[in-house]
This record gives sequence, C-alpha cells and structure tokens, in this order.
Amino acid sequence: MIFAASAAFLAALLLILDRAKILERTAKAPALLLVCGAAASLCYRMVGGPAAPSEWVAAGADVLLAALGFAAAAQFRISRLATICPASFRLTIGGAPLFLVLCGLAAYVLAPNLTLGAAFLLAGALTLNGAAFDRRAVADAPAPAVIKAAVRLESAAILALGLPVAVMLEAAATVAPEGMPAATPLFETSFSALSAFAVGGLSGLAAGMAGNQLRNKNLRAPLAVAAAAIAALSAGPLGGHPVIAAVAAGLIWGEESHAVSTTRVRLRRVVDHYVLPIAYLACGALLVPQLLQADMLSVVFALAAVTILRAGPRLTSLSSTSLARESQMFLAWFGGAPGVASGLFLISLFDAPSIMAQDAVLTVGALSVILGIAAARATSRPLIRVLLKETALARKRAMFAS
Repeated sequence: MIFAASAAFLAALLLILDRAKILERTAKAPALLLVCGAAASLCYRMVGGPAAPSEWVAAGADVLLAALGFAAAAQFRISRLATICPASFRLTIGGAPLFLVLCGLAAYVLAPNLTLGAAFLLAGALTLNGAAFDRRAVADAPAPAVIKAAVRLESAAILALGLPVAVMLEAAATVAPEGMPAATPLFETSFSALSAFAVGGLSGLAAGMAGNQLRNKNLRAPLAVAAAAIAALSAGPLGGHPVIAAVAAGLIWGEESHAVSTTRVRLRRVVDHYVLPIAYLACGALLVPQLLQADMLSVVFALAAVTILRAGPRLTSLSSTSLARESQMFLAWFGGAPGVASGLFLISLFDAPSIMAQDAVLTVGALSVILGIAAARATSRPLIRVLLKETALARKRAMFAS
C-alpha cells in the first residue's frame, strides 16, 4: 500500500515538474542536483522540520529503483549478451562478482563497526553502478561502436542482475526476530523474490508477446512500461518484492520482445529523464548528511572502492577479450563507480532497523556513492578525449605497419 501511494505521489510530482520544464533543465546537471538536495536538507534541519517517516522514504526509493531496474533490464537480451557484447558479458559475470567479493572483504577489514554480513550488504549496494552523465559522454563522442555498446549494456546488465543479489544480501545481514531461527529473514526474502520473479516474469512475457503482434511498433515500449508498473504494484499484496518484480518484467520483456535497440535506448532515456533528477535530489538530501558521521577509515575504504577495488577487477575481466589495450583500460576506469542506483538502494535501507550495523552501512555507503559520482563526473570527458587520441594513434601505427 505504501509503495503504491509513493508511486502515485512521485508520478504526480514528476508530471508537475515536467510541465514546468524543470526536469529538462536539470537532468544534465547531476552534481548541481546533489548540492541542491544537500542544501535543502540542511536548511530544513536548521528550521527544525520533522523527519520524514522512514517507511515512506524507503518506499519512494523503491519506486525509483524499480523504474531504473526495469529500464536497465529492458536494454538487452540476456541470452545474447555474450554474443552481442563480449566486453559487457565479461564485466557482468567476471568483474562485478570479483568486485563484490573484494569490496566486501575490504569493508569488513577497514570500515568500522561492520559485521561480515553488513560488509557484503554494503558491497552489494556499491556494485549497482552506472550514472547517466558518463554514458552521455561516450554517446555524444565519436568513440568506437564497441565502446559505446559496452558502456550501455554493462551498466544495464549489472544493475538488472545485481539488484536481486543486493536484496538477498540485505536479508543475510538482517537480524531474525527474537525466538526465530537466524535464517528466517533469508527464507522470507527468498520466497518474496520467487513470487516477484513469477509475477514480473508473467507480466513481461505477456507484454512482449502482445507487443510483437502489434502493427504499431511504437506501442511496444509503453506496453512494457505498463507491464512493469502492474508487476511492481501487484507484487506487494502477493508477497513479492516490487523492485525485483519490475526487474523481472524488464528481463523477460527484453528477451521476448522484437523491439530494436533504438526502442530500448529510447525507453531508457525516457526513464532517465523522469527518474534521475528526483533520484539525485534524494541522494543529496538524504545521503550527504550521513557524511558528517564518517571517520578516516571510512574515507580510506571509500577511496579504495571507487578506484583500485573497482578498476582492478574490471581490467582483469577484460584482459581475455579482443579489445585493444587502450579500450580495456578505458572501460576498466570509466564504468563501475557507484552511482544513483547505489544511492537509492541505500535509501531503501532507511526502513530496515533490524539490519546489523545499519548506521555504519549508510555512512560508509553514502561516502562511497558521493565520491563515485564525483569521480565519474570529473573524469568522464577527459577520459573519452584520451581514448579518442589513443585510438587514432593506434590506427596510424597499424596503417604504417601494413
């Protein structure tokens, strides 16, 4: 019920902002939105405003996360990912799990007050990478097609497949109710995930099959959006997780639909246009205040998480591909930083007081997300210029060698 009410409220808010052209003006300024959200939160606290109910905050984050997860899942056919883009496949099945393990172990060692379960929950949240402005930096540049495809599909695949993993890690880090077995939260979440996959899968399958029969191909994407919304709203009453239901609808629709890549990209851009401005404002308002509780060890871990811990596993996973060395190094650093999806997942934990070391997870996670967004924002355009220069030099060397 709270999820449905939050979805209705956010839909009305987005409609008002879109009519006022505010979304169009602010969608390309994520750093400014973060600052504005943090400033608004600070002013609100200074005047002594009451804290927002945590269950409503978490439900709003779930709504936005469901939209992002669905759009990411709809970008690719999971059965053809390895064929269409081997680099994205390697980063998804190799780089992301390796980052999850190394990041979880590093968090357990470095971050204060984190249990092993809480450390891997933090790592699962930070694995949900991808930010809109870094994709635009590549899409708007004359970069090689294989690089553009890898940037688009890698972040989508990791987000779509990583969300269920993050939800299960949340259950593993949750303390069982008194008198109940320790594995109770994990069993309950497993049932919730299976129910969500069933609801979302059926909804996405129906939308994909129906869309393939339509003569007007432009109706395929709206039909998919409707299917995801129905799946997310109906999953809760049936005991399923709304976010996983939306992701499942996107995955099955992406596999079943005959929609071309331009339709899928257009769908993602529409979701980004409406969701990301609100998401960045929310991250600024709710996560930036968490930085006041950070200590030096948290800073050390956050710096490692957005630099060597993410670039190392990504470069390792790409080393066996046929990509040129400069392309491998570019993709190793360019993607993988925790972004707005990681921030929304952390916000969704606000209503989970039974999570072990919840405050430490939120503090260290918020610091890592803010540093990840700042690092991606500061390095995206310089990196693409270096890649274009190195690619041109490589072509000249190959021409002279032949």
